[in-house]
Amino acid sequence: MIKWSKVLLHLLAGSILVAQTILPVAAQTPLPPQQPNQDKPVARPVPTRTVGLQPGKVVRWTLRDAILAALEKNIDIEVERHNVRLAQFDLFAAQGFYDPVTSSTVFYNARRSPNTFIFSGSTQNFVENNNLTYNFSFVQQVERTGGNLQVNFDNQRVTSNTNNFTPQYSPSLTATYTQPLMKNFKTDTNRRQIKLAKKRLDLSDAQFRQRVIEIISRTQQAYWDLAFAIQDEQIQRDSVKLAETQLHNNQRQVEVGTLAPIDVVSAATSLESRRQQVFQAMNVVAQAENALKALTISDPNDELWTAQIIPVESFELQQVTLPLSDALKLAFENRPELKQYQLQKEQNLIDVDYYKNQTKPQIDVFFTYGLFGVGGQPRPNLPPPPAAQPDPTFVGGYGTALKNLFSNDFRTWRVGINFSFPLRNRTAEANLGRALEAGRQLDLQTRRMMQSIEVEVRNAVQAVEIAKMRIDAARAARQYAEQQLDGEEKKFQAGLSTTFLVLTRQTELSQARGSELRALADYNKAVAELQRVMSTTLSSSNIELKSEIPDGIQKK
Repeated sequence: MIKWSKVLLHLLAGSILVAQTILPVAAQTPLPPQQPNQDKPVARPVPTRTVGLQPGKVVRWTLRDAILAALEKNIDIEVERHNVRLAQFDLFAAQGFYDPVTSSTVFYNARRSPNTFIFSGSTQNFVENNNLTYNFSFVQQVERTGGNLQVNFDNQRVTSNTNNFTPQYSPSLTATYTQPLMKNFKTDTNRRQIKLAKKRLDLSDAQFRQRVIEIISRTQQAYWDLAFAIQDEQIQRDSVKLAETQLHNNQRQVEVGTLAPIDVVSAATSLESRRQQVFQAMNVVAQAENALKALTISDPNDELWTAQIIPVESFELQQVTLPLSDALKLAFENRPELKQYQLQKEQNLIDVDYYKNQTKPQIDVFFTYGLFGVGGQPRPNLPPPPAAQPDPTFVGGYGTALKNLFSNDFRTWRVGINFSFPLRNRTAEANLGRALEAGRQLDLQTRRMMQSIEVEVRNAVQAVEIAKMRIDAARAARQYAEQQLDGEEKKFQAGLSTTFLVLTRQTELSQARGSELRALADYNKAVAELQRVMSTTLSSSNIELKSEIPDGIQKK
């Protein structure tokens, strides 16, 4: 038994030695080559955008190009520009109350009636009067004092069988001026409407400037969104190329037997996933491009709709460093919203002055002065003198009548006063109270707007500073991701890594590049937002926006 045990031990030791010699050699022996598979994964090309675009039609824009296009063609800006013009016409209409008005009345009246009065001046059995009237008037409202001037120049030419003159001319010139002394003296309904119309014109111009700033800011945001979307699409396409390269490498290693076929499937799966990301990026580019076109196109038939817009502005803009106190000062000085509240406050003061005036009694002084003239030819067959003979001063024609008129020998004048005061004037008092209350409300709204502006400025300044930090962090992360991918690829080539880890590093690098690009785009958008909240968008873009109100229009 002992001898057999020793024999078995020697045999076992020999088997272990043989196994130790053979196994390393087997481990180094390559796998048999794989037969070509007709259904092996293939890298398919990624198409480009074609929907709604004309092939080869490309428009390259700087940021200023986009802003100028928005200023020229944006529909919202044009609407606000028309609002300013509408306000101008409202002012013209209000000022039209003080346009002088002339009128004229001309008519001919013929009348023959029975004569039953022995002293009628006619021996005939009828009285005949033919009257030609031609009157003229002139009315002028006085804007400065609220007075009213009315001048009437009346004329009659009468032929009659009872007058001493036939025809007889009877011109008269009368002027009446009425002047309020208390109510409606400093202000009245019409002057209030003119003042309010002027403020509304200023208000519409401020609203126009606000709309321009908003549209430019939105254009800047849309421009950087499109720039980011285009470069992000390129990042996704680069990621697809990395996956294609990895797929080809895996296929070659499978063919030589150094890699399992499942690694090819893993690379193909990652490739198709990245192709989907490219398609999603293409959709984002199309939406961003349409958003920018919507801000810079006014005509549905504009050729720009079929063009591809390529932003050429660099993401690496000059960094903005602005203390919070300076940003707040600029915002409070420049924001159109505060200007609009100031104009509304001035409108309210106009109402307060008007309603205060309406609580006063109505006292109007008036003065009338009239001139009269007469002239004509004596009627034939007058009774014998002296009673029936006319004064030689009146003998003549229409020229004699005008001479007598302007000789100021025949005149009349009148001066007087009109007084009106309601015993209770609740309407005016209520309107005044309402105007005062509206003024207090405007003060509160202004304070609320200033508080809102301060919050916006603080957030915008903070966003710019955080965006700077994000750029530094994203750039470092991208550099580390590049180093990780490079190292992982070298390990994979040395057989120390797997396809999964290489694909993971590729994905991480694409994400890091996208994050860096997003940080740069967000920084530029944050700067644009800071310019908007400080209302320095126009000056920062080197744009001088002239007022839509013609010079001197409010002085008329």
